[in-house]
Amino acid sequence: MTSTVGQYCINVTDLDRSVAFYEALGLTCTSRTEIPQAFEAILEHASQGYGGKMQLAQQKEPAEPFDLGTGLWKLYVNTPDIAGTHAAALQAGAAESMAPMRLDQWPVSVSFVHDPDGYLVEFVERYPWSAEAPTDGPWVGQYCVNVTDIEATIAFYEAAGLECTSRTEIPQAFEAILEAPGSGGKLQLAQQKDQDGPIRMGSLWKLYVHTDDCAGLHARLISAGYRSTMEPLHLEQWDTSIAFVADPDDYQIELVQHHGR
Repeated sequence: MTSTVGQYCINVTDLDRSVAFYEALGLTCTSRTEIPQAFEAILEHASQGYGGKMQLAQQKEPAEPFDLGTGLWKLYVNTPDIAGTHAAALQAGAAESMAPMRLDQWPVSVSFVHDPDGYLVEFVERYPWSAEAPTDGPWVGQYCVNVTDIEATIAFYEAAGLECTSRTEIPQAFEAILEAPGSGGKLQLAQQKDQDGPIRMGSLWKLYVHTDDCAGLHARLISAGYRSTMEPLHLEQWDTSIAFVADPDDYQIELVQHHGR
């Protein structure tokens, strides 16, 4: 049984506006889907083979008022040209939070903006990127979610078949990266040092874990003591099996198996 980090799905108030914003950064919209409750779009690097994916969803019956919540801390967009990407974001209407800055602790430059719905986006340029990294534009990096107990959440994702490949302490938080090295995206967990009380999901809809055995992975997580929120179901329209499990902070994790691939 293998697992990889799929896209994260966040709610937006205007799907076309958000797609246009991320396309202005240099990402590509590679799919659009309508499901009964929402209009959805996937953004990623044009090659569809490097970096992660982000999914935007405009709910047909949105909650009022729109609430970012405290679950999603920030989205990472990696770039070979941070100055250009940051400038493109401002030109597309982003609100600047921090101009590009070279960090002494790591060989990177970072900057921050808020997208049209107020999501915090961190641009990252590494010196150097790996040889296979794109040079023709940005790609989706990890997404960072806040958790109340980082050790408990790492244990959940390790039970889901992912690997913790890094741990970091920064002034305000303890952080960890979960992934399947060499494939899929990355998930970053952050336990804020001033965390007090439960996480409020707000606009973060769901996180995806792709697997070659949806039923088996679902059963393994349930046997490990985690809560099922939807039993495995085969979707004929896409020849895909899905199931849902709640992680320790009640994030909705969609397990996805694409058949015939």
